[in-house]
Amino acid sequence: MQKVVWYVLHNSHEIDLYVNEYKRAFPGNDIQEGFPYWFGNKIRELKVKNDPSCTSELFALACGPSYTAVLVDSCVVNGVKFNVHNRDLRRSTQNSGISTPNPSGGMYYGQLEEILEFEYIPFKEQGGPVCVPAPTPITLGYVVVYMMRKDSL
Repeated sequence: MQKVVWYVLHNSHEIDLYVNEYKRAFPGNDIQEGFPYWFGNKIRELKVKNDPSCTSELFALACGPSYTAVLVDSCVVNGVKFNVHNRDLRRSTQNSGISTPNPSGGMYYGQLEEILEFEYIPFKEQGGPVCVPAPTPITLGYVVVYMMRKDSL
């Protein structure tokens, strides 16, 4: 779950200010390991102080995702639909292939084996410090897509 939390935080530009603050405060610390915990505490402190910079979205990110992932066959990312390989086997047109740059300048190629969807639930305070899910959900669903080699199953 730590990898999922870090992936989402690392790819959320709305927290760049807090990432920079963490780097200045803890220059020698591993940001991937220490930042999520520090960020959660920082945002909860802002929430308690009713700081207007603590939006529902930031608070949901600080609380982390639900621990239940949903396995889906397809998803749309930036207007492009992706399918898992097993779903593509039954189709005449296929869209399970993906590629990503590697550090040496080449490309890694693969196919989607699983798509996991994690939900970030917004919270609001009701009559005290107890947090409950907000009655009107804010869309903060993140899809984590990863490739899995066939021989690792």
